[in-house]
Amino acid sequence: MPEPPLRPASRLVDVSATGPADAWAVGYQDNRYGQVPTQPAALVRWDGRTWTERLLPAEFDSPAAISAVGPSDVWAVGQDDGLEPYAAHWDGTAWRGYPVAGRGRFSDVAARHGKPLIVGSRRAGGALVLEWDGNGFRELTVPGADTGSGSLQAVATAPGGAAFAAGFRYGDEAPEPMIVQRLGGVWRMAALPEVPGARLTGVHARSATDAWAVGTIDDSSTRPTPLIMRWDGASWQRVTPPIGSATLWAVGGDNAGTLWVTGANPTEPYGVSHPGSLFLRYQAGKWSVAYGPKVRAGDPFTAADPFLSAVENIPGTAAFWGVGTVADPARDHVAVVERVG
Repeated sequence: MPEPPLRPASRLVDVSATGPADAWAVGYQDNRYGQVPTQPAALVRWDGRTWTERLLPAEFDSPAAISAVGPSDVWAVGQDDGLEPYAAHWDGTAWRGYPVAGRGRFSDVAARHGKPLIVGSRRAGGALVLEWDGNGFRELTVPGADTGSGSLQAVATAPGGAAFAAGFRYGDEAPEPMIVQRLGGVWRMAALPEVPGARLTGVHARSATDAWAVGTIDDSSTRPTPLIMRWDGASWQRVTPPIGSATLWAVGGDNAGTLWVTGANPTEPYGVSHPGSLFLRYQAGKWSVAYGPKVRAGDPFTAADPFLSAVENIPGTAAFWGVGTVADPARDHVAVVERVG
């Protein structure tokens, strides 16, 4: 795909699509060491032919996630220029900001299938969940998740009101996976298999009885282990990944049950020859490993592996958008968009 129209150093961190001719992606640009960017927040929109840059509210400093319900109903969250949590809504004509001072840090937003939800981490410690009440966001209580050192990294909703948020909390000095879920209108902590040293960073929900979460075990080591978990309506279970070593980051799915998981190849010497950006695909009940193209970057040109931090199905199609960044010796790093499937 063509490079998004952003200034280096740039990265796209999340993407949301409402159809083949409408998609949104957020991230940052001008993020060079020692420089103060004049417009750090990055927003690009797909119109079916090209990606064009759009503007967020001036005080929106660092977007973390975006969720589009339709072309005139889009939510973005992150932090403002005072480093406070911040949400903004697009109504088809203009963006309106909603500062949420004192809450903590926002990681993700899900606006489909009911009232918009925001997740992250509380300033005082513990997982943070907020819900839109028509005028602003109110904090919800999830017993057992709102204390300690937990953090939610991703949230997904499903038709009928089910919601799943994934992240991690610290046990005996090491992180362990954490999921909170809303079923039957009630929020609770999910019972999970013990996986010491693991963090969940992505979640996808097809229904109240079909959800997936992905992450990494010991992701600071030289040989990270991929983690995939599945909810079948009764319990969360670990799923054997189709690759032995990798860092997994995000998961997206379509209505037919196909999943795409983005990640990164293991560091050398465990993966000396990396074909390109890493994808795991689940289709018709089977897993496979797929790779996107390498990106030509720098001067002279070198082939580099993009890292895609988000992936989402394009409604009405079997294709997906993936967004992220790629290292560029001349420009630090540059935002990338890939279309897969």
